[in-house]
Amino acid sequence: MSGMKLTPDDQAWLDAYRTALLTRYPGMVERLLIYGSKARGDAHVESDLDVILIVKDEAGALKREMRRFGYGLAATSDTVPSIMAYTLEEWKYRERIGSPFHRAVERDAVSVL
Repeated sequence: MSGMKLTPDDQAWLDAYRTALLTRYPGMVERLLIYGSKARGDAHVESDLDVILIVKDEAGALKREMRRFGYGLAATSDTVPSIMAYTLEEWKYRERIGSPFHRAVERDAVSVL
């Protein structure tokens, strides 16, 4: 995580979200990635926290709930997360079609789970 630049609030939110995902949805999360300016280390004071949540295919129906839970955790902090959720198959599909977004995320992202 050498270039990653998180505020103390960001780190606290991330720790709480990661713990909650592992506790509430055991075995359902494939990857949790931070991407964008905070992952690259060039964030400014108004930057949001860009998050990609990749879940096992059988957990696809839970994506929305997992995202909402993350936003709920942010309600009591100064962190502004932007959470995108994909099943593993959806994420692999983006790779297969050569999605520029997928390439940028995989290039810059920091895996936190």
